[in-house]
Amino acid sequence: MNEDHRGTIFIVDISGYSKFVAETENEAGSLIICALLESIIEANRLSFNISEIEGDAILFYRHGPAFPVKDILAQFEIMLQAFKNKLETFKDNFPQTSALSIKLVVHYGVIGRFAVGSYSKLFGQAVVEAHRLLKNSIGTHTYALITKDYYQQDQDDFILPAEAKDICELYDVGRLCYTYFAYPFDAGPLSYLQSFRLGQTGT
Repeated sequence: MNEDHRGTIFIVDISGYSKFVAETENEAGSLIICALLESIIEANRLSFNISEIEGDAILFYRHGPAFPVKDILAQFEIMLQAFKNKLETFKDNFPQTSALSIKLVVHYGVIGRFAVGSYSKLFGQAVVEAHRLLKNSIGTHTYALITKDYYQQDQDDFILPAEAKDICELYDVGRLCYTYFAYPFDAGPLSYLQSFRLGQTGT
């Protein structure tokens, strides 16, 4: 049965995956990537559904209202720390894992779903747009990207941290605008949550 609902698309993608695959024997590489993906899934505190695992990425989704932006960043920071912790267990024997990191793309829109045999697949413009945003011009490998469409769902009145960067880019699906938060991967834990400030709601 086909279903169309508005909801959140939450894609976690491993940066440096292609280079890692080229430098690592297949059996060891697949075990490492599997363990890293599992660490992300186990850190899924917001109980997103999993649509599919796409080699180096996990496509999470959730129908219904959007979470506050602060909750999305908190979720990414939990996943990032879990990923780092698991990565540490491999670095001595596989130094090439030190080049791996993760990035996040979060979007909101109509999410279609259809069945192919026993498999359930996501469908729709919002899904395509979220995947296009993985090919952005951000000059760092570890970040959380949250689209304008998602921000517009957040009812909290807040002012973004000064470190947040706003960008609009033209893709084959149209102009997409987003804000991203860079996370220096080797600089220790970093959280933007304390940098959010409540906006003025009027006088």
